[in-house]
Amino acid sequence: MKSLLLMPAQYSITMQIKQLLKNSYNDCIILDFRPTLNKWQIRINTQMFRFPDKLRKKWEHFYFKKINQWYIKQFRIHKPNLVFIYNNEMLLPATLKWLKEKKMKIVFFLGDNPLYTPTSRYNLTVLEYADAVFVPDTFWQHQLLKIGIPNVFYLLLPLPEEQYFPVKNLSESEKKQLQTDILYVGMSYNDSWGYKKAKFLSFFVNNKLQIHGNQAWKRWFQFFPELEPYFINKQAFIPVEKLNKMYNCTKIIPVDGNPGIFNGIHLRILEALSAGALPLMEFNADMDFIFKDVSDLPAVKDYRAIPEMVEYYLSNENSRCEMIDKMTHTYKNQFSNKLIADYLINKIDIK
Repeated sequence: MKSLLLMPAQYSITMQIKQLLKNSYNDCIILDFRPTLNKWQIRINTQMFRFPDKLRKKWEHFYFKKINQWYIKQFRIHKPNLVFIYNNEMLLPATLKWLKEKKMKIVFFLGDNPLYTPTSRYNLTVLEYADAVFVPDTFWQHQLLKIGIPNVFYLLLPLPEEQYFPVKNLSESEKKQLQTDILYVGMSYNDSWGYKKAKFLSFFVNNKLQIHGNQAWKRWFQFFPELEPYFINKQAFIPVEKLNKMYNCTKIIPVDGNPGIFNGIHLRILEALSAGALPLMEFNADMDFIFKDVSDLPAVKDYRAIPEMVEYYLSNENSRCEMIDKMTHTYKNQFSNKLIADYLINKIDIK
């Protein structure tokens, strides 16, 4: 049995999903189209949604065709039983129709809401060809089922403990360089979601805050000047190994609501717990059952409650560590590697 995993190779969850699939597939191969393209092509495509549709269609005819021709070549070489796709990975409906004719099983795992992500005009169309669609947000599940997409299942991944874990051998120089009380790593936005993110972080300001992010953060410093001294401009992707060390050297990870996440939780929560840091979160409805055994969950429904919560956990190390342990234990009871692997394969219905 062979599966192809269409997903960015650099994502930490890529290896997680590969391991889950390998429970039923002896051979699981990651396909990432990005190395086959020039960097300028990828950069242009990320901004193409801003252009008039006539121009965008001309670009897509070139860009999507190039990617899908490469995919079909790979499908012919590998002859998989299963094609497992993250988001849309620039697939065209015609390519998926071809896969269905070849009797290959098609499964999607959505990391972004297809109704709010401008990566492809075919975000929803491609899901019509799926044998199963997995989503990490109950509201997404409700939306997709309502419009008639069949076999939409809720799925959270296990804790990413192979990528994020307590590091025992950090050098003194690393500790000195990376040590913080509060650490935020993430991009900002040029619209109101960027303002919201900056407002959220403004309630975490203390002398040992670090914000690692992109250029878009700077436009919000006129409204939240208190953030600027703690901002570090990071245009490049931070490797998982370094990010894990950064999480190891902090106490609190702020986790705000993402534009596309309505009820679900951000993967940063799982990364923080695995590395031994406390996620202090903006509340979302799915947390009620994900962390059902944690009565005093560090999740806020009003940003104004953040400073008091931050002060408490920075002043009470035992309570901070106990909360990390409690959240980790509760999560693993419901979403262990074995439970998720069995659930995933059952829903895909592989016999």
